[in-house]
Amino acid sequence: MSPATWVLTVGFLLLLALGVPIVFAIGISSVIAMWILGIDVVMLAQRIVAGTQSFALLAIPGFILAGDLMTAGGLSSHLINVADRLVRHVRGGLGMVSVLSSMFFACLSGSAPATTATVGSIMIPEMEKRGYGRRFATSLATSVGPLGQIIPPSIPFIVWGVIAEQSITRLFLSGVIPGV
Repeated sequence: MSPATWVLTVGFLLLLALGVPIVFAIGISSVIAMWILGIDVVMLAQRIVAGTQSFALLAIPGFILAGDLMTAGGLSSHLINVADRLVRHVRGGLGMVSVLSSMFFACLSGSAPATTATVGSIMIPEMEKRGYGRRFATSLATSVGPLGQIIPPSIPFIVWGVIAEQSITRLFLSGVIPGV
């Protein structure tokens, strides 16, 4: 390993051992490693600003806003009602309603935490009311939340596409089949 890698690793672990918060330990050890490598600190600021000036990243606040508006406007409960009507007659239908409604919500929000929070807050009490155990209802609601990371529009796909300079459209297409 190079001396900068050693300094980065040892400095980070030493700062953690001293009780420095992780974010500051990463920052301080990274600045020291950059200094050892002779990288100008101005370049760090320039890269941070350049990273935020991506047109594709503008979609992320839009998806978050869409999820919040759907929750506030009651659309998420309507999506759950649609899913309930589709699979009500099937055994274990309420569990499938949780999966389907997560899929519907993920298609609109693109966020796994938003999907989990919205669908879970509605489905867990409903599943308990209909006789499902709390542990089962909670595990089901949290396990289907990550559909928001796979089904387009996916915020992680957008971030990955920008960082890796890949086609976001192709990334979205790659998530359709696994997500459904």
